[in-house]
Amino acid sequence: MNEIKNLPLSGITVVELATVVAAPTTSRMLCAYGADVIKVETLYGDEMRRAGKTEMTPYEDDKNPLFTVHNSNKKLTAINFKTPEGKEALLKLISEADVFITNVREASLKRSGLDYDSLKERFPSLIYAHFSGFGPKGPVAANPGFDSTAFWLRSGPMADWQVEGSFPFVPTYAFGDMATSSVLLSGILMAIIGRNSTGLGTKVETSLFASGIWCNSVGIVSTQFDRKHMNPNPLYPPDPFDTYYRCADGKWIGIYVNEYYKDKEKFAGLLGMEDILDDPRYDDIDTLHESGVLPEAVERINQIFLTKTSAQWRELLSANNISCEVMQSTCDVSKDPQAIENHYVEELEYADGLKVMMPCPPVHFSAYARRPYCPTGPIGTDTDQVFTTLGYSPEEIEALRQVGAIG
Repeated sequence: MNEIKNLPLSGITVVELATVVAAPTTSRMLCAYGADVIKVETLYGDEMRRAGKTEMTPYEDDKNPLFTVHNSNKKLTAINFKTPEGKEALLKLISEADVFITNVREASLKRSGLDYDSLKERFPSLIYAHFSGFGPKGPVAANPGFDSTAFWLRSGPMADWQVEGSFPFVPTYAFGDMATSSVLLSGILMAIIGRNSTGLGTKVETSLFASGIWCNSVGIVSTQFDRKHMNPNPLYPPDPFDTYYRCADGKWIGIYVNEYYKDKEKFAGLLGMEDILDDPRYDDIDTLHESGVLPEAVERINQIFLTKTSAQWRELLSANNISCEVMQSTCDVSKDPQAIENHYVEELEYADGLKVMMPCPPVHFSAYARRPYCPTGPIGTDTDQVFTTLGYSPEEIEALRQVGAIG
């Protein structure tokens, strides 16, 4: 593990018993800024190790970019905590931790004696962070919860973020998980601050469903009134100067956070539509809608935007202080100079010279550093080191391995 001075979370120890994305990303963020994170996998390993198969990226032990995003710099150990020896070892790890993070379902935790109620008296200062799909109560609390189901499908956006009647869009893998990881991270940090005052730990809980609702707050409030769908017919945007248009190169540009009445004269001049300034149908947003001229205006503006490329429009609009951006493909982001210069993506070299631009933890400090990326290793890479630190002898470690308690 890279040793860097001035990491804000130095001295914090985290044990992670979690798989795939949201909870592991939470501890990844803690690790990036100095926490000592021990990731406990089963002997089979985190399923995220194999995500590259479906996402069409490398997923070998020594070059696994997707697994690295969420697990870089962690100490990797494998424990079969269903054996008495494995459970004893896991509890010993937890006894020395400040934070325990898990997304194992509650019923399974209770069966293993690893639920919060079983641990809080034994480890009163432990911050116990539990992550779930739908939350700890309610009719679907025990259901398996995934990014696609709990964050996207149940909290509203997939039904409303495309034009009514169209096939639902497919979000990027783990997008909701990544958003939710920041929620769990903030809860853990608040619990650490609280423990500094009280000396006591607490249980921190969040879920994909809770995060999806929070992220969709504006929609959930506004659709309790007159608006029932978040994405209207594209010919009927709330404001024709606050929507998307296709350009000559086939790319889309979004012009946003503009006020029709205030900016009408500026847009009319830039788009060669000065005639609308004397047309009462175009006076304001209300007359646009009431007169029925809105779809005609949108069609006209569409044709105007088709006369220039997206780059030309961005340059022209930006020069006139109009908020806009070209709709960029995901594959373009890793080459974006703005992202590279700000260290939002950084190059990491894997085995055999494979180089990948990796998305970086998005917080930067003037007085603190973060650990740079390093490639992750195979299951149990650091098991011997972790157990040696716990006080196990080489012979004891080998004995645990022989009975299938560790990997």
